[in-house]
Amino acid sequence: MTLLPSDLENRLARAMQGAFPLEEDPWSALGAPLGLSPTQVLAQARAWHAEGKLREVSAVLEGAALGWDSALVAGAVPAERIEEVAAAVNRHPTVTHNYQRDHRYNLWFTIAVPPEMSLERTLEHLARESGVERFLPLRRTATFKIGVNFDLARLRSLTAARPLAEPPRVRLGEDERRLARALQAPLPLVREPFAALAEGKGFSSEALLAFARAHRGGLIRRYVATFRHRRLGVRGNGMSVWRLSPDRLAEIGPHLAAVPEVSHCYARNPIPGFPYTAYAMIHGPDRASVRAVAARLSRELGVSDYALLFSVREFKKTRLRYFLPELEVWWAEREGVRA
Repeated sequence: MTLLPSDLENRLARAMQGAFPLEEDPWSALGAPLGLSPTQVLAQARAWHAEGKLREVSAVLEGAALGWDSALVAGAVPAERIEEVAAAVNRHPTVTHNYQRDHRYNLWFTIAVPPEMSLERTLEHLARESGVERFLPLRRTATFKIGVNFDLARLRSLTAARPLAEPPRVRLGEDERRLARALQAPLPLVREPFAALAEGKGFSSEALLAFARAHRGGLIRRYVATFRHRRLGVRGNGMSVWRLSPDRLAEIGPHLAAVPEVSHCYARNPIPGFPYTAYAMIHGPDRASVRAVAARLSRELGVSDYALLFSVREFKKTRLRYFLPELEVWWAEREGVRA
């Protein structure tokens, strides 16, 4: 349901995916530059959410600031067991994205763990419980582009391509963890959302906003609205992977990231049978458009050794949440069994 003219709807969506106002009344702050009332802004946000277009508004925390280890993980799973294995993997509380892709390595998931929980040990547990030989981590070695600001009209990312440096480490006390945990939750779509987010948690909305402002750009990578791309008409999504030498990786990575159809772009370590080091997620209205973008990039960049992996099925897709009690339980149960 579109409550606003298309140009205003698009501008509002872009604003909410940018620097969402960390204010008691964010709807007024969003609406004022567009000539919209807070009531109009809130009504449009609610309409998007009701249609399934708007996933949530929340904080995206930076795990590296907390010393967390994360990776994209690949597994070669017998086709007849893919659902069973995916379900076992999904039971881990910080597995956030899990897809079947059209490759010999057919199961791909993302995971992040705190420093006291070894990623390698975690993957050993998951492999044993899944009944597969092993899962192989592909860690980020460089980030060229991250975070999507989607243009609703042109269905492409407007996020600038820029290398991201490692954020400074932070140590949070228990009170600060409670504030961070609250900011990870979806923002209520009500008139005073941060007051509603803080209600009953033992701190004020003022304290919550002060913490958010102090850590934005560091521990809090972004505080943004996230849209479901498929609901917007972006039904073609391909993970393009490129085999590049280290010197070419530094040269080509920023070029891949600058393409509007690319939403995320990283460098990762290769694994056996998969020698690719650059990853660029390409989006379009259909698979044919994604293939066309990849082919054009291959010609322009002079790189012929690449592959394009499409998602066959989505088993899990959620925002990564930190400080989850259920993660502590998961780890303690497995390590206790192991000991």
